[in-house]
Amino acid sequence: MSMQVKEIELAVGDPTSEAWLEVHHAANRSVWGEGTQRTSIEEILDVAPRRHEVRRTFVVLQPGADGAEAPVAAAQTIRRTRENVDTAGVWLSVHPDHQRQGVGSLLLAQCEQSLRDDGCTRIHEHSGAPVEQGDAATGFALASGYRQTLLDLRQDLALPVDDAALTALDPGPDDTAYVIETAVDALPEEWLEDRAVLARRMSTDAPSGDIDLDEEDWDAERVRQQWNTPSPIWALESVARHVPSGRLVAFTDLLVRPGQPDLAIQSDTLVLREHRGHALGLAVKLANLRALQRERPDVRTVRTWNADTNTHMVAINKRIGFVVTGWTREWAKQL
Repeated sequence: MSMQVKEIELAVGDPTSEAWLEVHHAANRSVWGEGTQRTSIEEILDVAPRRHEVRRTFVVLQPGADGAEAPVAAAQTIRRTRENVDTAGVWLSVHPDHQRQGVGSLLLAQCEQSLRDDGCTRIHEHSGAPVEQGDAATGFALASGYRQTLLDLRQDLALPVDDAALTALDPGPDDTAYVIETAVDALPEEWLEDRAVLARRMSTDAPSGDIDLDEEDWDAERVRQQWNTPSPIWALESVARHVPSGRLVAFTDLLVRPGQPDLAIQSDTLVLREHRGHALGLAVKLANLRALQRERPDVRTVRTWNADTNTHMVAINKRIGFVVTGWTREWAKQL
């Protein structure tokens, strides 16, 4: 039966959009089981403008026996508009019932051509698997001309964690040098300038592997747009303040998304290089976990990713109780 790639507009409550999303969820379930991560159309539409992204949405439709068309593969191209504008992402899934039939290659070719047409010269994306050596997505990426740039460990922490265990781990920074502060679902206005500095440093200090990316252009207004405007995504953040200077020098955040309210994603953690060696990374993570368990007792798992070369952060997570549950490969290809 013939297949066609069609570009669509995502919309909340739209049956085609929900069918498109279910292709992603079905593909994820085939890899990770029923505990796979989930998302929602509402969240996808909310995230793109916050991240200064332009996304185009594609679906491969195949006629069924009854003549009705059904989606068998789904993708988005993700183009950045503020920095790294030549480097794009592709989120692509093929329904498990239609894999190894050329559908993924057909859709990927369409996505790559669309990005070329939009002026992009490189794709930087990732794939994950619960096995260290990779899975079918690894073989697909290599066969499609992508090269691996980084290997990340996926680590999960089961909740709740006994507060006494967290207290025993707490390094208790000298409060004449550093204090820990926590914000729930919005950042205090007085944090924003310093948080912009931390976000800018995060974009260059975090391991990026074998790929060169520009420093991200953060200012207080960009922080305000990302964290302090209405969103279906719930957020929690803890920071370390250097008492003598009054400046924020470390942060970590947690996100709970509407598509999966029992899972918290620990996305970014950074301690400025000039303030490392005081266990601030551990201190802000513990503060965030305490606040998460207090504010969102419905969350059952915290999940994070770290480059396998980031041995210090991986070791901190292990001390807290995180265990490795998967491996994520980052890929790059010149268009």
